[in-house]
Amino acid sequence: MKNFSLKKSLACAKTEYIKWICDSRMIILLVLLVFIYSFAITPLLENAEYMGEPLNILEPFIAIANSGAILMIIPLVFLTLIADFPRIDTNTVFYIARVGRTNWLTGQIIKLILMAVSFLAVIFLGAVIPMLGQGFWYNGWSNVATKFSALYPEKSGNFGVQLLPENLYNQLSVFQAAIQSYLLVFAYLMIIGLILLAFSLIKKKTAGFVISAAVISLGTALCSIKTSLMWALPMANSIIWLHYTKYFRQPVMSLRFSICYLIIFIAVLIVFCYIAIRKFNYDNVSEINN
Repeated sequence: MKNFSLKKSLACAKTEYIKWICDSRMIILLVLLVFIYSFAITPLLENAEYMGEPLNILEPFIAIANSGAILMIIPLVFLTLIADFPRIDTNTVFYIARVGRTNWLTGQIIKLILMAVSFLAVIFLGAVIPMLGQGFWYNGWSNVATKFSALYPEKSGNFGVQLLPENLYNQLSVFQAAIQSYLLVFAYLMIIGLILLAFSLIKKKTAGFVISAAVISLGTALCSIKTSLMWALPMANSIIWLHYTKYFRQPVMSLRFSICYLIIFIAVLIVFCYIAIRKFNYDNVSEINN
C-alpha cells in the first residue's frame, strides 16, 4: 500500500483507544458485569453450593459465552460502547490528511481489535475473579456441570443447569470450550465493529448502526427457534454448543464451517473498507456522521 506506515497506524490506534477507554460510557461495562454476575454466575454458584462441589473457574465464562440471552446483551453493549466508531470530527479530518487515509484506516482496525479484545478480557476477568476462592483450575468439567441434573432431577430445569448443556461438556474439554468461545465471540464483535466502519466510509453511519443492531437481534431470534437459517448470521456461528448434539460426535454444523464463515465475513468487510477509503471524501463532517 502506497505510503503505508505501521508506526503511524499504531500511533493512531493508541490515541483513539485511550480516548475510548476514558469515555464516561464505560460505566455501562460495570453494569454489564453486575448483570452477568447475577444472571449467569450466581445460578452456577447456587448449584455448586447445593451440591457441595466446586466449579471449574472457567465454567462461568464458558456459560456466559454460550448463553443465547447473554450473547444478545454482550454485542448490544459493545455496539453501544463503540456507537461513534470511527469518531470523525473537524480535528479528525485534519488528522486523516496528515497521517494518510490508509494509515488512518489501519489504525481504526487495530483500535477495533484492541476494543474487542479488552472488552472480552474484562468480561472474562469478571467471570473468573469471583471464582478464585471457590473453584478449581483443571482441564476437566466439574461434577456440578456434569452430574447435577442426574443427582437432582427435580432441579434439572433450573437456569444454572441450562447454562452448561450436555452439548458442551460431552464434546469439548474445558480449555477447548473457553478458548474457542473467546475467539468466536471476538470474531462476532469484530464483524459488528467492521459493519459500523464500512458504513461510515460510505457516509451511512446511522444505517450501519441499525444494520449492526439488526444482525444481533435477528441472530438471537433465529437461534432461539433453532432454524437452519441461523447459520447465515454470525451469532449462531459464534456459539459452540449449537454446533453439537448432546451425546454424539457428529456435529450439527461443522465448527470449521463457522470459522471459515467468520474469517471470510471479516475479510470481506476489511477489503471493502480499504476500497472505500480510496474514494472517501471527508470535506463534509456532518454528512459523514449521519
